[in-house]
Amino acid sequence: MIGISPPSSLRRLFRTGRIRIPVSSDRKYSTSQPNHVQTLLRNSELTEEDAINELRWITQEVREKAIRQISRGRMPEVEEDSIAEKVKRRGRGEPIQYILGTTDFGPLTIQCRRPVLIPRPETAHLTQQLSSLILSSIPPLTSRDRPSAPLNILDLCSGTGCIGLLLAKLTPLSNVTGIDNSPVAVQLGMINARDSHLDERVKFKYGNMFTTDPTSLLSTGGKYGLIISNPPYIPYSQYQSLPASVREYESPNALLGDGSDDKEGKGLKYYERIAEILSDLLLDQEELEAKGWKGILRLALEIGQGQAGDVLDIVKSSKGGLIGKTEVWKDQFGVERMVVGWGK
Repeated sequence: MIGISPPSSLRRLFRTGRIRIPVSSDRKYSTSQPNHVQTLLRNSELTEEDAINELRWITQEVREKAIRQISRGRMPEVEEDSIAEKVKRRGRGEPIQYILGTTDFGPLTIQCRRPVLIPRPETAHLTQQLSSLILSSIPPLTSRDRPSAPLNILDLCSGTGCIGLLLAKLTPLSNVTGIDNSPVAVQLGMINARDSHLDERVKFKYGNMFTTDPTSLLSTGGKYGLIISNPPYIPYSQYQSLPASVREYESPNALLGDGSDDKEGKGLKYYERIAEILSDLLLDQEELEAKGWKGILRLALEIGQGQAGDVLDIVKSSKGGLIGKTEVWKDQFGVERMVVGWGK
């Protein structure tokens, strides 16, 4: 669905397409109306096939919404008017996730609201890989060595809450605290936790890792066994090359790794700060193992392409020396996408 070829380090930001199965062409949706398809094709990121599929999704969403409104005793919107309005928005370049209001993330449906960063499929893939590794470290039910307490997880720069929620969904023996410096994102995370029926185990709160005491980022359960983060990491020089659908709709604060004022940085500011406060947030290995959590990951940081070496160096030199073995994981497209670390 990409109309222009972006730098390879930025291509994941184009892959925000909703994971839906294309509707069969024999369905009587508005795809028979060529004007809608032509309006969608004003968006240079779409092919004709993309436009036809997205028109079906829009029509499906409008009709499902009308059914929900009728079931609640409300007067539904005029379908064709609603479809036309959404098609115009998409033709102008607005991401389909903001228009439809949701996106798929593993088995979860995550609500999306402008300008909170849209979850990407690479992130879902890596989160599922993380969960599998955590689950593989838990002894069988019959073992006396099973954890005596849930794994306390911190999701820094939580955005929609997608990472923490999917980890909690796939890893029952866990509690998650999501922290973001955007009140809009924090509220959206709470909504997604409620809708996913995970609000008892996943909590969200406002926090700024740069300006507040690190201890204010702790949960009611104290320090964390695992810290995960998909922080802003795009350098300003690359930000200018992003498609309009990203630059004009998603928050630059969720993308720019050095902020909007630093034009020369490499997008590493958040990683450096995480390494600086790691010892304030991460539970000692001995204490974690005493709770039955042995051999699990302690840190997982999503990265941009080409940043693996720098982020590895930052993690290895983190304050407190809590991280020993490290690895770089590739996403489903073969791109280096995550730096992970185990305790010493």
